[in-house]
Amino acid sequence: MSFPRPATGRIGFESFRRRAGPLLDELRDQMNVGSRVLLGLWLFLMILVPHVVRLGDRTALLLALSLSVLLQVGLVLSLLFPALKSRATIGFGVTVIALAWFAEFVGHNTGFPFGRYTYTDAFRPQVGDVPVQIPLAWLMMLPPAWAVGTAVCSKIQGAGASLTWKTRAVSSLTAGLAFTAWDLFLDPQMVAWGIWHWESPGSYFGVPIINFAGWILVAAVVLFGLSHLIDAKALPIEALLVVYTVVWILNSVGLGLYFGLFGVSAAGFVAMGVFVALAWGHDTASPR
Repeated sequence: MSFPRPATGRIGFESFRRRAGPLLDELRDQMNVGSRVLLGLWLFLMILVPHVVRLGDRTALLLALSLSVLLQVGLVLSLLFPALKSRATIGFGVTVIALAWFAEFVGHNTGFPFGRYTYTDAFRPQVGDVPVQIPLAWLMMLPPAWAVGTAVCSKIQGAGASLTWKTRAVSSLTAGLAFTAWDLFLDPQMVAWGIWHWESPGSYFGVPIINFAGWILVAAVVLFGLSHLIDAKALPIEALLVVYTVVWILNSVGLGLYFGLFGVSAAGFVAMGVFVALAWGHDTASPR
């Protein structure tokens, strides 16, 4: 005598669809046509970069890197504008660029808080010997990291937790850590490509450990200040998490398979991956 088997596959699919449905709805709401076009162009260019490297044309590589920064900045801003409105988004962007430039200017002139390093003339133009691409790179990744910090802390503290200075501080610090996890990919890669170099190479693939402490400090302080002007819960969390996740995947694959930086790829994969898992583990499609 035989008994019918439970339709576990169908049950699993239905469960997945119930959970994915609200998330996809959120993403459709947060990403307009312009955002989707910019996402596609950015992905295409990022996938193209390894092939540009293989050609050995340094000028083409630097141009591709600069364009990828501009496209990601455009994508992030296109996500922020509908959520935060024009005035807050412009204020956010100008503040991040100005503070990032100031931190980099002080950093390469004094060694605080990142350690002593020097930019080469690879990226142009430069303001105060800081390439303009650098503050823009802060702008392209700080909002996704902020979304990670907000999602993770909402899960820990509860979605309805009051916004005290302590909750803002914890969220800003978490975002600073998520932002710095990306630098585990970035810094060794940029050193290898001759974008900047360290006066005294450090223990992390030639990068001093103090550099990462500086990234955490600056990012956390900037976001803590901005959190008093902008409600982090108004951010398009899910869409920004997509950006953070895509950066994690592309860097993990690209550095490991195409650029031969296997140790860097593994370290970044684990570090950013922890934040990806924690952030998506939060029920991001729930009302905030």
